Amino acid sequence: MSSPISVHEVAKRADLLGQLSYPHGDPRYSLEALQALERIGVEAITLDKRGLLKLLGKGFRNIVLEGVMAGERVAVKIRRSDYVSRDASREATMHGIANRLGVGPRLLGWCGPVLVVELVPGPDLSTWLATGGYAPAEARETLLELALQCFRLDRGGLDHGELSDARRHVLVVGGRPVIIDFGSARITPRPKNLTSILSYLSGGNLGGVRGLLGLRTPRREALRRYKENPSEEQFVDLMRMVGLLEG
Repeated sequence: MSSPISVHEVAKRADLLGQLSYPHGDPRYSLEALQALERIGVEAITLDKRGLLKLLGKGFRNIVLEGVMAGERVAVKIRRSDYVSRDASREATMHGIANRLGVGPRLLGWCGPVLVVELVPGPDLSTWLATGGYAPAEARETLLELALQCFRLDRGGLDHGELSDARRHVLVVGGRPVIIDFGSARITPRPKNLTSILSYLSGGNLGGVRGLLGLRTPRREALRRYKENPSEEQFVDLMRMVGLLEG
């Protein structure tokens, strides 16, 4: 693996600078992103084997690079130059609320089009479940912790907005689930984080995993009761119904 390159050195490389403004390669936007990185305190960006900036992910809203901040590896999210808004402030606000509820990687800073968060070096939930290598009890514990995080979001009135596709939005590190990407999150009186995750777990692609772990599909009336009143009692009832809690 190549060594990280300092943010100051990136400014001297037109090929690297252009990567900060994906997909247009706008020099002015690249400089705006570079200045934001410096203000946040990002010291360097990791290079890949080709000598380009290491791309961890690419979505319709951001690209994600690997950086270094305070000597630690971090995830650097930069708004795509073709996205409708180049300001990361709303996503930073939603991410900060999630952190206060004990959910998501730590938000480390943001400025303009750049948001920096704790790096989560783990596979996505679907890959982790499909790969195996865990005891059924361990996997049920991971899924119960994920459900608890969703419950905290629901009680806090924050809807993630994209958890029905947990393959893209939940990573697993050492058996610990981490919900990522709060760009679509919103404050609402009727969040649906837990019901979205249960819908994902009930999907056809995970039939074999459900059988291995002894999971069951929740009844519609139980989901409706939880949506109307996301209380601890309703949460426990749902977890028992799907097989993540005994009793």
